[in-house]
Amino acid sequence: MKRTSITIIGMGPRGLSVFERLAALALHRQLLLDLILIEPGECGPGVHVARQPQHLLINTLASQVTMFPAAGAVRHAPVCATPSLTVWARQMGYRRVGDRYYRLGSSGGHDIGEADYLPRSLLGEYLAWVYQQVAAALPAGVAVTHHRQRAVDLSQRLDGSSVIELESGYVVTSDFVFLTTGHGSNLPSDLDAWLGKFAQDHARYNSRLGFVRQVYPMEQLSRISADARVAIQGLGLSAHDVIAELTVGRGGEFVAGPEGLRYLPSGREPQLTLCSRNCLPYAARGVNQKGLDGRHQARHFTVDAVEALRRQALIARGSSQLDFDRELLPLLKREIADAYRTAAATLDAPDEDTLLADLLFPLQDRQFATLAEFRRYFRDWLQADLAEARLGNLASPTKAATDVLRDVRATLQSAIEHGGLTPASHRKFLNVYHPAINRAAFGPPLRRNEELLALLDAGVITLQAGPGNRIDIDETESTYLLTTKFSGGAEQHPVDVVVIARLEPFVPETDTSLLIRNMLKRGLVRPYYNGVFHPGGIDINRAGQPLDAGGAALANLWALGYLTEGAHYYTHALPRPQLRSRQVWDAEQCVMALAAKMAENQRRSPRKRAAASAQKHDTLQSN
Repeated sequence: MKRTSITIIGMGPRGLSVFERLAALALHRQLLLDLILIEPGECGPGVHVARQPQHLLINTLASQVTMFPAAGAVRHAPVCATPSLTVWARQMGYRRVGDRYYRLGSSGGHDIGEADYLPRSLLGEYLAWVYQQVAAALPAGVAVTHHRQRAVDLSQRLDGSSVIELESGYVVTSDFVFLTTGHGSNLPSDLDAWLGKFAQDHARYNSRLGFVRQVYPMEQLSRISADARVAIQGLGLSAHDVIAELTVGRGGEFVAGPEGLRYLPSGREPQLTLCSRNCLPYAARGVNQKGLDGRHQARHFTVDAVEALRRQALIARGSSQLDFDRELLPLLKREIADAYRTAAATLDAPDEDTLLADLLFPLQDRQFATLAEFRRYFRDWLQADLAEARLGNLASPTKAATDVLRDVRATLQSAIEHGGLTPASHRKFLNVYHPAINRAAFGPPLRRNEELLALLDAGVITLQAGPGNRIDIDETESTYLLTTKFSGGAEQHPVDVVVIARLEPFVPETDTSLLIRNMLKRGLVRPYYNGVFHPGGIDINRAGQPLDAGGAALANLWALGYLTEGAHYYTHALPRPQLRSRQVWDAEQCVMALAAKMAENQRRSPRKRAAASAQKHDTLQSN
């Protein structure tokens, strides 16, 4: 049997899922494979490196994180043990001591519970462990080569195989390739370039001045001086990382008391302020009352309902594309309202429109006369949201309703992906609804918002901006200016450092990856467009194969994960135990397609040999 070479470019969680499925395929079908892994770091963790401080947390319950498929969800069973993150941490002897986790064996500290949000460093350890276990269980016919470099170019031969150039100039040839490069970075926008240049040009006049466009790795924040005034742009999960790094990471401490958390400053914290488009924090996750695999059972906003609407649209308009506001949002509103009423145990609930507006757009039609008025609102909203989060995601009507948005994610994907919405509706969904859904349903553990409240009380964080703020510059004072227009007049506050605390979308034309840029130049990939709207990502077909500049699918090549965030929706979630998770399904689909191609190639080989033999026989006869 001929050996087959398969390359995975990018060995973070997405590449790891592909690797796990390839291992299962190789074992159950006794294949001879050369697996080539191109990853500059350790295989498995990706951005979740194990060497990072424990105050940086994952925002998903550890018990709801795994890297393995649910039983019966895939063709071939995994090749090794399949613990979730929580089960693995317990098996490794990790126990909780205060807010920290240590390997203490079977005694000392506290057991890791099903409701624990573990440090991202432990997730990194887990992902590395998964890789090691899968690699150790590979059958004898599989060889693994890990190139600790970046891929910078890729071209395809006529037979569909690929030639991959690494940054050292070394060349790898491969029969099949998986692109799983994960999060990237973009070239600076005009605004970013302007803000960055201001910091460079005026640092001689203000030694505290700084502009941080990308917050990871967090070590770079050590350059921010303790006497700096720092504006963190963004109030989501990355912002919580920045806050933790500049407070607990500088020696501060949170202490539980009868009135809740108190923050004890170390004196090395800079003065922090927060700003974003809406200037509201992400809502805290409700205490989980659904168990590992519990979820809201949708009755209105379902995949079948979406498909029925598509059939109706095709008959009525000649296109199966849907309008989210007009056709899908009414079903989603009904679903949310059902969950709210069930938790409230009453039919006396806000009407569906009011409820959706309260949950997703709390600032809609609100005006604030002054910054002081907005500060009071901010604090009241934060306290009210924490009260709901403590009730839990079944007992709290608010959290039960917003949790629906997590539980129907697969339906949202079926509605949006591969041009499922009209271009205008797709644009509005991503610009208006998607950020609101993230803020309402995909927020941090409630502990993070308790810490935010404690930091406000301690004066380490002071709100200096409100909704609709902008960042200006003051040439005379060599500072940035946070400017907000209130109905009572504009307010401005100087800051020394601006930190952009948000992950960048994957935009092929502006991505800094040499691999992507060269593949674009070669016409091997193209940006994904829904009509005239470009939501990001490269274009792929439903089988996960990139489409070239002419719209043809690339033979023997697949793309998964953040590269495809555009044609796909919400690609970065990790798998959940006992559920058919999207990350596993994508890997399974692509690997099984590869298996079919391999089988087809093997069937062709005897015919090719027979044809060659016949041609040689005819040649000898004619001579």
